[in-house]
Amino acid sequence: MPLVILTGYPCSGLTYRANQLASLIEKAQDDIFASPESASPVTLKSRYKVHVVPSHDASHPRTVYDHARTEKEARGVAYARAKRALTRDSIVLLDGMNYIKGWRYQLWCEAKAAGTTCCVVHVGTPIDQCVANNDARLKRQAQKSNSELAGNMASASDEAQSNDDEEPYPSELLNNLIFRYEEPSTHSRWDKPLFTVPWGDKEPPVADIFQALTGVVLSSGETPTGTPVSSLTETLASSTISEAASTTTAGRAFGHGQSLRPKIIPHQATVQAVATDSGALYAMEKRTSAIVTAIRAFTQSNPSAEAALAQSTHSKGIAIDVPGASIPIIVPSHLATTGTTDELAGAGGILALPKLQRLRRQWITLNRQYIGHGHGAGTGGLADDQIPDAFVRFLNSTISGEDADA
Repeated sequence: MPLVILTGYPCSGLTYRANQLASLIEKAQDDIFASPESASPVTLKSRYKVHVVPSHDASHPRTVYDHARTEKEARGVAYARAKRALTRDSIVLLDGMNYIKGWRYQLWCEAKAAGTTCCVVHVGTPIDQCVANNDARLKRQAQKSNSELAGNMASASDEAQSNDDEEPYPSELLNNLIFRYEEPSTHSRWDKPLFTVPWGDKEPPVADIFQALTGVVLSSGETPTGTPVSSLTETLASSTISEAASTTTAGRAFGHGQSLRPKIIPHQATVQAVATDSGALYAMEKRTSAIVTAIRAFTQSNPSAEAALAQSTHSKGIAIDVPGASIPIIVPSHLATTGTTDELAGAGGILALPKLQRLRRQWITLNRQYIGHGHGAGTGGLADDQIPDAFVRFLNSTISGEDADA
């Protein structure tokens, strides 16, 4: 399930490092299951399948970077392949430059949404070496074309370089991509943990990468090969691991029997929004319409404000019971008698139907934005049985507010 994002300049040996890291992870798992009594405080419950997801194929060659549209399509294909391979029992290595920090952030969010770990492996090949590698590929491609045209055998030098069968970049495109490259940084949370593999290192720090992804510490006997890692790589990897541990596993001790794998904490960008009742808006419309209808029926049976006030038993004024609400509509006595007309539902009355409909639409507009609100942090809008009381409180406060403003 963990995701490994490889990044680096074009022609920096990304595909070679991806395949090398995949074989080293397989070898490490072979050693772990061959010696289950290892000293590691955390062991694997099942074996991970290792997938190397390429960013290029015959349908998406290196020239896709010439145009924004074709580059976007190629990234979409790589994204779909990586997302498909992200399962509970797999380690996905996304081969490619992955040179845009926003693109790496998108992949990091996908890993967070899947509830798995993610790390970035920066293939730190110098620019001069990348240009030399591309020139060698261009030369070999030209020699191959000439030999095919002439019908001759490939030269001995070509046979020596037969292992490097990667497609070259046009020189202008290579310089453009190097200029556009956005290097990963430990200051960006989506680039951590970050492991840098210099050009001179024979192997990436597979033990540290495996520990960051799975929490399993490879002992000295489980190191995939006996080749020592250079001091520069050790320094970079160890500092990255310590920083990642302090930022992603705050407050958690790395004691015996505890997992060293960072805890994945979901956030708003990766948490699915709370499912909302499809009939929530309909319930608002129905409940508030019933209340307006009840008020309208009261004003028709009691058209005179003075008569309604005389019959009322409420101490503050006219009280109107409405369906579903535990509190009545209250029209203050001084407000009921100071209107332009004695009719409650008249043109200038406090309970005129156009005015009630306007207040109903206003209340629904204010509350509909909270339907399904929260993105996992909230509980949504009002429940069905809470709508009448909320609307009645709004009407009472509006009526009293108008009186205060007057």
